[in-house]
Amino acid sequence: MPNLINAYVIYNGTTGIYVGNDLAPVMISINCERLQAFSPRPVWLKRMLAPGDGTVILYEPTFNPTSDELLDPNILTGFWIEQDNQDVMVDVTTLTAFQSPCDACCGSVPVVVANNYGGSPPQMTGPTLNSLCIYRADDGSAGAHDDFAADYVGLYINKAVMRSNFSFLSHYTLTTYYTAAQFAAFLNGTDTIGESAACSS
Repeated sequence: MPNLINAYVIYNGTTGIYVGNDLAPVMISINCERLQAFSPRPVWLKRMLAPGDGTVILYEPTFNPTSDELLDPNILTGFWIEQDNQDVMVDVTTLTAFQSPCDACCGSVPVVVANNYGGSPPQMTGPTLNSLCIYRADDGSAGAHDDFAADYVGLYINKAVMRSNFSFLSHYTLTTYYTAAQFAAFLNGTDTIGESAACSS
């Protein structure tokens, strides 16, 4: 009788679907004798927000994370398993934790491999949204507003809003995931950050 062990699934590598948000934890039985080459091997699942309105989360497995990626609190750790030409990332603490129950004598109840998340990985935590007030010297026309919005496309979400124009100085409010200090590196021409919040005027 083959030795079976149970493990919680984090990510279905065959379909590219993250299952960590499922209401009930997903558990599979793994036949230790049918594991294919290069498995189990350590894997990390990067979770990041897609460009846009900040509501779409992207999931990307990697076998060679950078040191910066390892510092990201949203990265998940586990092991990549390949069996019967199916790939899956399972919640396993260490290689020893996986191999020990595989090496043990066959039992009637499959062992649940030692894990980090217990079938419930922590929720993705996105960056904080900030409102910035950008001052620009222009005539306050519709064309000037379009130029402003085009200059910062991809750096803000929703709309660039013109709040006012006084003596050829426009105040624009942007909503962005960048802080004021970070956004300063992207300022165009003589634009300045007037307030680290929505424009008050």
